[in-house]
Amino acid sequence: MDKRIKNIIFDFGGIIVDLDKQAAVHAFEALGFEAHAYINDYVQDGVFALMETGEMSPDEFCTYVRKKVGADVKDEEIFRAWNKMLVGIPARRMQTIRNLRTDYRTYMLSNTNAMHWAYSCRELMASTGLEMEDCFDRIFLSFQMHLAKPDERIFRKVLAEAGLKPEETLFVDDSSENCRTAESLGIQVFHSRQPEDWFSLLE
Repeated sequence: MDKRIKNIIFDFGGIIVDLDKQAAVHAFEALGFEAHAYINDYVQDGVFALMETGEMSPDEFCTYVRKKVGADVKDEEIFRAWNKMLVGIPARRMQTIRNLRTDYRTYMLSNTNAMHWAYSCRELMASTGLEMEDCFDRIFLSFQMHLAKPDERIFRKVLAEAGLKPEETLFVDDSSENCRTAESLGIQVFHSRQPEDWFSLLE
């Protein structure tokens, strides 16, 4: 790793948490809601995108799905379908990030929504024996910031609010587009094509 690096910003989906987007698509289809057009490899569209930027609340999302389905689907069923995307968080990833805090300041920058975040903190982190706050100096979430990657404004806001210098900061993400935006701002990047590719940085 470059000796200038003092800060590491991690993506969440596909870097920390394993994803199965087709599982969510199939779960929504079982409810009668066609979600395949909205759930993509790296970004979401339509109502799912509105969830990620905090422009639609979980209650509003559930109401939207019910109207599309034309049936009285319970909120819990909708939550369960959406959370099918989140497979799990391996403990060793979180432990590795926590250990990095000895030498670096660590951050998370994620395009996510309130439903996924609550489920991840409540259910998926339980198996790691850690809390999110154990592993990161600060966590930046799109639905709270009302911005989403690859918009350069979200990167600028993270740099400004955390007081980070771009040249001293490494950004780890599985999206090449997100990496290009970060790189254009002078941030060093590592495009992690598989969830644990970034472990090679530590060798």
